[in-house]
Amino acid sequence: MKPLKLTMQAFGPYPAAETIDFQLLENRTMFVISGKTGSGKTTIFDGISFAIYGKASGEDRSGNDLRSQFADDNDLTEVSLTFSLRGKTYLITRSPQQEKKKARGDGFTTVNAKAEFYSIDESGAKELLAANVRDVDEKIKEIIQLDANQFRQILMIPQGEFRKLLTSDSKDKEAILQRLFHTEFYKTIQDKLKEESDLLKRDVEKAVEDRTRNLLGIHPEQNEELRELLLEEPLNDTLIIEKLVNHNSEMNENLNDLSQRFDSTQKERDQLQKQIIQAQKLVEQFEKRRVLREQKQILENKKEKIERLKEEIQKARQADKLLKQDEYCHRLNRELKTVEQELENLLRQNRELKNHLDSARENWEQEQKKEEERDEAGKRVNTLEGLREDVFSFGQLEDEVTKLEGQRKRLNDSIKQAMEELAAKKKLLQEQEVRKADLEKLRIELFETEKTISVLQNNEKLFLQYHKIVNEGRSVTAKLEMRKQQHQKALVELEDARSTLEWLDSKWNKAQAGILASKLMEGDSCPVCGSDQHPSPAHLQDELPHEEDIKAAKERVIEKENRLNDASRGFYEIEAQYSSLETQRQEAFREITQILENFKEENIQLEIESIKSQVQAKQNEMNAGNHQLGELQPLIKNMEQNKNSIELQDGKLERLKQDELMLSEAYHAKKGALESRRSAIPAELRTREKYTSALNAAQKELILLKSSFEKAQELFNRIGKDVSVNEAQVKDRQDAVSKLKTEMDDERQKFLNILEEQGFESYKAFQEAKRSDSEISSMEKVVSGYGEEVRSVTDRLEELEKALQDTEQPDLEALHQHFSIMNDALKKLNEEFNSMKMRKIENESILEYVRQLNKQVKDLEIRYSLAGHLAEMARGQNTHRLTFERYVLASFLEDILLVANDRLMKMTSGRYSLIRKRDRSKGNVQSGLELLVFDQYTGQDRHVKTLSGGESFKAALCLALGLADVVQQYAGGVSLETMFIDEGFGTLDPESLDHAIEALMDIQSSGRLVGLISHVPELKERIDARLEVISSQTGSTTKFQFLA
Repeated sequence: MKPLKLTMQAFGPYPAAETIDFQLLENRTMFVISGKTGSGKTTIFDGISFAIYGKASGEDRSGNDLRSQFADDNDLTEVSLTFSLRGKTYLITRSPQQEKKKARGDGFTTVNAKAEFYSIDESGAKELLAANVRDVDEKIKEIIQLDANQFRQILMIPQGEFRKLLTSDSKDKEAILQRLFHTEFYKTIQDKLKEESDLLKRDVEKAVEDRTRNLLGIHPEQNEELRELLLEEPLNDTLIIEKLVNHNSEMNENLNDLSQRFDSTQKERDQLQKQIIQAQKLVEQFEKRRVLREQKQILENKKEKIERLKEEIQKARQADKLLKQDEYCHRLNRELKTVEQELENLLRQNRELKNHLDSARENWEQEQKKEEERDEAGKRVNTLEGLREDVFSFGQLEDEVTKLEGQRKRLNDSIKQAMEELAAKKKLLQEQEVRKADLEKLRIELFETEKTISVLQNNEKLFLQYHKIVNEGRSVTAKLEMRKQQHQKALVELEDARSTLEWLDSKWNKAQAGILASKLMEGDSCPVCGSDQHPSPAHLQDELPHEEDIKAAKERVIEKENRLNDASRGFYEIEAQYSSLETQRQEAFREITQILENFKEENIQLEIESIKSQVQAKQNEMNAGNHQLGELQPLIKNMEQNKNSIELQDGKLERLKQDELMLSEAYHAKKGALESRRSAIPAELRTREKYTSALNAAQKELILLKSSFEKAQELFNRIGKDVSVNEAQVKDRQDAVSKLKTEMDDERQKFLNILEEQGFESYKAFQEAKRSDSEISSMEKVVSGYGEEVRSVTDRLEELEKALQDTEQPDLEALHQHFSIMNDALKKLNEEFNSMKMRKIENESILEYVRQLNKQVKDLEIRYSLAGHLAEMARGQNTHRLTFERYVLASFLEDILLVANDRLMKMTSGRYSLIRKRDRSKGNVQSGLELLVFDQYTGQDRHVKTLSGGESFKAALCLALGLADVVQQYAGGVSLETMFIDEGFGTLDPESLDHAIEALMDIQSSGRLVGLISHVPELKERIDARLEVISSQTGSTTKFQFLA
C-alpha cells in the first residue's frame, strides 16, 4: 500500500479541508514530518489509519475523538485517502459518528458514521466497491490483508507502540505471519491429516462395532461355553470363532437326527390318512340315507297340497273360456262412457255459443247507429291535412331560433368554464411546484436513511454473531472442563497402574535370586558370580508373583496409556476449539465496542432487539418515503402536460369569444322572421308536435270508428256459423250413445249364459278362478315336478337301505384327532429342523463375515497407526507443542531474523542479535514464535522485554525492515511498499542514530516510501524532503519543502 493523496476536513487540528499530495515527492522515497509539539504531525498518521480502518494510529485515540475543535459547526469531519496497491488505484472516504448543527432551530443532530470505497481506472473514472462502514471494512481487509493492529505493527509504528511486534506473543505473531506468507496450505495439510486420521479411526471403530454386533447375533443353542464367551466384555473374537466352528459341526449332527425322525413320523401319518379317506366315504353314505328319509317324509306331507293345486288348475282352464267375452263387455262399457262424456261437452259448448251470439248481435246493432260520427271524423282529418305545409315551415323556423338560443347559452357556458379551468390549472401548477420541491428534499433524506439502515443491519449481524459465539463458548467451556477431568483421571489411573507394575517387577526380580540359590549345590559354580563357594545364599521368597499377574499389569499400563492419549487428544481438540472461539469473541467484542463503547454482554439481547426496532422504524420510514417518492416522475410529467394544457386553454378561450359574436348576429335575424309567421297559425297548432298530435288523434278516431263497425259485423257472422256446426255434432253423438247401449245389453246376456254353462255360481267365483297362461303353466310344472321327485327319492332310498344293511357307522372324529396329533408332531419337527438350519446358516454367515472383518480391521489399524501419528505430530501433539504450520512460520521468522540481525548488529556495534525462543512454554500456552535477544557481552539470551527504550526501538525498527524485505522476496499477497515511524529516534545516541539513518537510507533503493516523525535535527538535515506542519490560533496547515 502506497499513499498518493490524503485529505482531512475538520480532523484534529485541521479545521478546513487539508490535502497532502504525496505524489509531489516524485522519486523521493523518504520524507520527515516536522513541526511544533501538538501541531498535528501524528494526526497525519491518524488520518491515514482512520481512512483505511476507521481507527487512529494509536490505541489511546478513537475515531470519535478526532473532530477538530477549530472547525465550523456546519462542517462535517471527513477523511479521504487515495492510494495505490499492486498496480491499482483506490479512493476511500470515511466520516465518524458526530454531532451536526440542525438546519432549522437550535441544537444538534447525530450523523452516523459513513464510509465509501472506490476503484479508479487510468482515465480517472470511479467505480463504487462498497457504500457502508461494514462493507468497506470487509473490502479493505480483503485487499490489504491486514487488520488495524497488524498494520500498526508492520507498516505504521505509532508513537509509543513500536515495541508491540517485537514483544508480541506467539499467537499474535502467528496471525501476522499467516497473512504475510499465506501459510493456509500448511494448515490445510494439518486438517487433511486430522480428517484422514479421524476417518480411519471411525472406520476401525465401525468395523469393530460391526464385528461385535455380528458376534452377538450368534445362536449358541445349548453350548454353554459359547454362551458365556458371548456375555463377556469385551468379546474375545478369537475364542468365539474357535468355539463357533465346533458348534456348527454339532448342529449338523442334530439336523441329521431331526431329518430321520421326520421321515419315520411322516410314513405313519400317511397310512392313517388312507384309513380316514375310507371312513369318510362310509360316513357320507349314512348321511345320504338320513337325508333321503327326511326328503321322503317331506314329500308325503305335501301330497294333500298338490291335490288342491290340481283342482285349482282345472277351474282356471274353465275360466279361460270366459275371458274373451268378459273383456269385450268391458271394452263396450268404456266406449259408451267416452261417447256420453263427449255428448255432455258438446251440449255445454252449445249453450255457451248461443249466449255469445246474442251478445254479438247486440254489439253489431249499436255500431250501425254511429254512421254520422264516422262522417264528422273524416271531415276533421281532411281539414288538418290542409294546414300541414304552413305548420311545418313555422315549426322549422322556431326550431332554428331555439337552436341558436341553445348554442348561444352553451357557448357562454363554455367560455365561463374555460376561464375557470384556466385559473384551476394555473393554481394546480403552483401546487405541483411546491410538491416537487418537497419530494426532491425527501429523496435526499431517504438516501441518508438507506445508509443508516445498512449500518444498523450490519450492526445487527455483528451482535447476532457475537451472541452465537458466546453461546458456543459456554458449551465448549463445559466440554473443556469435562475433558480436563477425564484427562486428570486417566493420568491418576496410569500412575496407579505403573506403581503396581513396578512393585510386581521389583518383587519378581528379588525372588529370582532366591530361586537360583535354592538350586545351588555345594561345589557347583554360581551362574551369577561363578564362585563354587556359597557362604550366604539368598533365601526363597514366601510369595512369588505369577507371570500372568505381571503380564496383566503390563497390559493394564498399556491400556491406561492409550486411555490417557485418547483423553489428551480430546482435551487438546476442545482446547483448540475454545481458543478459536475466544479469538472470534474478542474480535467481535472489539468491533462492537467501536459501535457501542459501554457495551455489556448481558444486555446483548436488548441491544439486538433495539437494533431490530430501529431497523424496522427506518424501513417503515423508507417504505413510506419511497411510496411518496413514487409520485415524483409522474408529477414532473404532469407539470409538463399542465403547462402545455394552459397554453392550449388560452387559445381555446379566444376562439370561443369569436364564435359567440358570430352566433349573436344569426340569432337576431331568425328571431324577426319567426314573429311574422306566428300570427298566421292558430296558437294550438303552431308547433309541429301539437299539429302532428292533433292530426294523429283525428285519424286514429276515424280508424277506430270504422274498425269497431267491421269487427262487430265479422264477430256476429262467425259465431252464427259455430252454433250450426255444434248442433250437428250433438245430433251425431246422441245417435252413437243409443247404438252402444243396445249392443252392450246383448253381449252381457251372452256372458251370463256361458258363465252358467261352465259351472260358476257367480261373477266373483269366476274372478277368483282366473289365472294367466304363465301361472297355469307354472302350476302344472309344480305338480309334474312333485311326481318326479317322489319317484327319484324312493328309488335312491331303497338302494342305500340295501347297501348299508348290517353295517356300523365309523368314529371319524377319533381318527381325525389321531391324525391331528401326528400332523402337529410333524409340523413341530419340521419347524425345529428349519429353525436349526436357519440358525446354522446364520452362524456360518457370521463366521465368514467376521473373518473378513478381522482382516479389514487389521489393515485399517495399520493405516490408522501411521495417519494418526502424523496427524498428532502436525497438530502440535508433540514434545515441542509445535504445529506443522507454526513450524513453517518459525522457518519464515528465522529468515526475517537473519535479515534483521544484519542491521541490528550494526546499530548495536555487534552486541545484540534476535533469536527465536525454542524452549516449550509452560502449560499448554502456544509457543515457537516468541523472541529473545542474545547479548554478546554476557554470552546469554534474555527476553526482548528487558531491552531499554532505545534498544527496543533499534530492535523493532530492524525487525520491521527485515520483515518487509523477506515478504517482498517471497512475493506474498501483502504489499509492504510503505513504512511510517512516529518518534523513537530521540532515544538513540548519536552513533545509533547514524546507524538507524543508514539503515533507512539503504531501503530507498527498493522504492519503498518511508515517512518519519521526529524532532531530531540530524534527521531533518540528512533527508531532503520535509512535510512542514504549521500551527496557528485557528488551526494547522501543511506544506512540502524540498532541499536543493
